[in-house]
Amino acid sequence: MGERNVGASRYASLGRRKWRAQYRPNIRDRTPEGAATRENLVRVAEIEQRKSNEMIGAELGYRYIDSPIVCDIPGGPEHRFRVYEPTTWPGARLPHVWLADGTPMQDRIPFEGFTLLRLGGTRADTSGLEKAMRGSGAPFTVLEVPDEAARHVYGYDLLLLRPDLHIVWRGNRPTPCSGSAPAGFARRSGPLMDDVRRHSLNVCDKMIALMAAR
Repeated sequence: MGERNVGASRYASLGRRKWRAQYRPNIRDRTPEGAATRENLVRVAEIEQRKSNEMIGAELGYRYIDSPIVCDIPGGPEHRFRVYEPTTWPGARLPHVWLADGTPMQDRIPFEGFTLLRLGGTRADTSGLEKAMRGSGAPFTVLEVPDEAARHVYGYDLLLLRPDLHIVWRGNRPTPCSGSAPAGFARRSGPLMDDVRRHSLNVCDKMIALMAAR
């Protein structure tokens, strides 16, 4: 992910440098030459400045690859800086979905620990996965979301999420990866869970203090 972020930053930086390089000392002059300079800068900036401000693919579409807390599945969607295509490929950030009651999916998910999403009224038996996750000692929640919209967008009945809402695993029934690997991930990430919890509480405390000060 770091390499992709560096590439996106380079892409934006080159665009910014290109349109800024069109500056000429006469840019403010009320002369035909000054007008031509301004028109040229606007023409170039219309293309190049967008490389800095329209990076939604880099901002929302990034994926963790070769992470110990993501099921390793070869392949995956192409990473494009300026285009965001919602995906539940392991390692990707959970896409936004409006639920039937008007709330976003992310508002339903606990702020700490792993979460198993059970979508569209699935009857899949996840008891083994739930037992393995709870046995790992990591915070873990099972969330039933019967909304068809979420099932349609995510494309699977079951999604296992990390605390940062990136996807560990997806499927329609538990698999060897979902049944054993996530528990191992959770065990290895125990200290991480503690850090996430402490950070979340610190942020909440600061927000409450700021609100009280106002």
